[in-house]
Amino acid sequence: MQANRIPEPVREVCAALERAGFRSWVVGGCIRDLLMDRDVSDWDLATSALPTEVRSVFRRTIPTGIQHGTVTVMHRGEGYEVTTLRGDGDYTDGRRPDQVTLGVDIEEDLARRDFTVNAIAYDPMQDELVDPFDGMIDLQARLIRAVRDPVERFGEDGLRVLRAARFASTLGFELHEATRDAIPGSLETFSKVSMERVHQEWRKAFLKSDEPSRALRIMRETGILRVTCPPLSETGDELFDAAMRRLDRAPRDHELRLAALLLEVKVDGQARWVDGWLRAMRASNQERRNVSHLIAVGVGPQGWVLDPPNVRRWMSRVGRDALEAALTLLRADGRDVDALEPLVRAELSAGTPLASSELAINGKDVMQELDVAPSRAIGEVLAGLLDRVLEDPALGTRERLLAVLPAAYAEVTKGS
Repeated sequence: MQANRIPEPVREVCAALERAGFRSWVVGGCIRDLLMDRDVSDWDLATSALPTEVRSVFRRTIPTGIQHGTVTVMHRGEGYEVTTLRGDGDYTDGRRPDQVTLGVDIEEDLARRDFTVNAIAYDPMQDELVDPFDGMIDLQARLIRAVRDPVERFGEDGLRVLRAARFASTLGFELHEATRDAIPGSLETFSKVSMERVHQEWRKAFLKSDEPSRALRIMRETGILRVTCPPLSETGDELFDAAMRRLDRAPRDHELRLAALLLEVKVDGQARWVDGWLRAMRASNQERRNVSHLIAVGVGPQGWVLDPPNVRRWMSRVGRDALEAALTLLRADGRDVDALEPLVRAELSAGTPLASSELAINGKDVMQELDVAPSRAIGEVLAGLLDRVLEDPALGTRERLLAVLPAAYAEVTKGS
C-alpha cells in the first residue's frame, strides 16, 4: 500500500504524532475498504501515545471516549478518532469491556477486534502494513472470519453476530464456517444488546448493501432473526423468499427497505404490531409513521382495480408526499406499476385534490356559508366533499362545492 492513498489530513495527524515521538496506524474498516478500492468515510487511528499525550500534541481535541483511550483530534475542520493501543478485559455485559489496558503493542490491539478483515493496520509514516491474522488473505477469499476463536469474540460482544451478517451483506462475502457455526451458541449474549444498537446495524445493512437479503438470510438461518423479529423468522419459505426479493429490489432507502421487509409479516393487528416493533427497535417517531403508512398503502389500489376513482382514492390514502415512495414499494413488489403510474401522473397533472385541505373551499368557508360555529362536523363535511370529488373531479369547483354544502352538512348532522 502507498502512503499517498491516505488523505493528507490523516497523514498530517500521524506525522504530528511521529514528531512527538509516537507511532500511529490507520486501522480497521477504513483500511479494509481502502484495500478493496471502496469509498472511505471515517478514518480511525491507533497510537502508542496515551490519551494525555495525544491531547498535548494537538491544539483542539475532544475526550470522546477517554475512559477507553479514545480522543477525537480536530484537524482542518474534521474530527479523527485517535485511540491508544489497548487490550480489553472481560465483557460481563456482553457489549463493552469491564476494563482496558493501555500501552500494548499493535498486534495485541488488533487481536481484540472482531473480524480479520477489520484487524489490519497501516503506518503511513513507515509505509508498513500490519496483518497478524491474515486479513488480506480473507479479503482475497471474500471471507468474514472472526479473529482467533469466534466463540470468544462473540461472547465478548453480542453485537458481533449481527455485524457478521451485516458485513457479509455489505461486502458481498461469505461467513467462514467456524464463524457461522459459533453464532447460534452466542445468541444469549446477543440478546443483551440494546435494540437501539441492533437498529443501527439493520440500518447499515439496508443503506450500504446492494443485496441486503444476504444479511437477513444469515440472520434467519443462525437464529438471530428469531431474537429480533420472531414473526419474520417464522414466516414460511415461500413468503420469506418473496420478502427477500422485494427487499433487494427496493432502493437503498432505510424506510423503504423496512417497509418492503415487514410487508410480509402476517400477524393479527399487523399495523399495531409494526408500530410496536419499530418502537422497540428505537426507531424515530417519523420513521415509525412513514414505515407503518407505507405498509398500510403498499398493496396498491383496492383490488388492484385501476379505474380513475379507485386510483384517486388510493392516492388520497397514500398522500401526495408519499406517492413516489409508495410507487417504488409497489415496483419492488413486482406489481404492474407501468399501468398504474401513468394514471397517477395524470391525476397529479390535473391538480386533483387528495386531501380535504386541498379542496376549493375550507372550514372557514363552511362556517361563513352556513353560519355555524366550529365543530367536528366541519371536518366531516369536508371529508365527505373530498370523497365526492375523488369520485368525480368535475364537482371540485368552488361554485359546485358551495352548492352542495347545505345538503352535505345536513347529512353529517342529522340525528345530532
